[in-house]
Amino acid sequence: MGASIQDVAERAGVSIATVSRTFTLPDKVLPETRKKVLEAARELDYTISRSASALKSGKSSRIAFLTGGELDSWYDSHVLAGLNSILHDEGYDIPLYAVSDVQERHAFFSDMSIKRNADAVMVVSFQISHTEADKLATTGIPLLGINTEPIPEFSATVGIDETSSMELVVNHLFNQGHRSIAYVCLDPDTESFKWNGRARLQAFLSSCSKLGDQVEPTVIHAPKDETRADYALSQLSRMNRPPTAAICMNDEYALPLIFCMQRSGWMVPRDMSVVGFDDSTYAREIGLTTIHQDPYEMGRSAATTLLGLLAGQEPSESVRIQPSFLAVRSTTAPPEH
Repeated sequence: MGASIQDVAERAGVSIATVSRTFTLPDKVLPETRKKVLEAARELDYTISRSASALKSGKSSRIAFLTGGELDSWYDSHVLAGLNSILHDEGYDIPLYAVSDVQERHAFFSDMSIKRNADAVMVVSFQISHTEADKLATTGIPLLGINTEPIPEFSATVGIDETSSMELVVNHLFNQGHRSIAYVCLDPDTESFKWNGRARLQAFLSSCSKLGDQVEPTVIHAPKDETRADYALSQLSRMNRPPTAAICMNDEYALPLIFCMQRSGWMVPRDMSVVGFDDSTYAREIGLTTIHQDPYEMGRSAATTLLGLLAGQEPSESVRIQPSFLAVRSTTAPPEH
């Protein structure tokens, strides 16, 4: 097995990032430091896995897009569009990597040659572990997170404040008089790829906890397939005293639940208020009360930050919080019982 970038860094007595800059941005490295790195690389017979044209230009012109969900989801597709609106004009392609099961996860983090042929990795809505992030970091390229936990291995992250956003929802329902509130979501213990699934569940429970015994929270873990709305409604229907409001982890859960309720004779919000999360396509037209966020702008913001990093500039803020707000519409109202 050949020498790694980490081996070169240890031999030269510098950081992995400095080794990476020596090969990709040599003018950003002091001459004496650059000499040490190149000597260490020669001694270890180290070569970086890029095409000849990439070696000449100092870049591969590819930004890897890693997500823990489906690439055609509303959120990820808008993030991708935002990234592309900035990176395309700068000459970058965006290869896509969707990790949705254990085998795909293992394959992605085992085949590090994929990541060595990219100038950076965008980690989007993915529950990445410290070990996995550290493994990516050893490639010496920037790691940026979008809608992810801001762990130290990331050069920067972009997202909304999940906790304060959920507090807006819970407090809105509480102020309307709701005292029994359900949260409909994936089971984060079995669906461990989406970071915001676990983060929003924790935010819901902590928001209810702040209100003490005035609010009774209920969690319904629904499957991610097309049966999720029917399953959630069946769980709500069999309760002796169903909650008066249901918060869904995103609009993709909320909108089908509303249609399922109406098909079964429930009136929203008379029989139950429903809140979503995202303000996605058709949420406004249907009148869904939901948290508004703008993944397209998150993608643009992350792309701008990345271009600065690739130019050797430190980001002005390592954790960038994008705005979000509660769009109150017609699916929430004070309970009638």
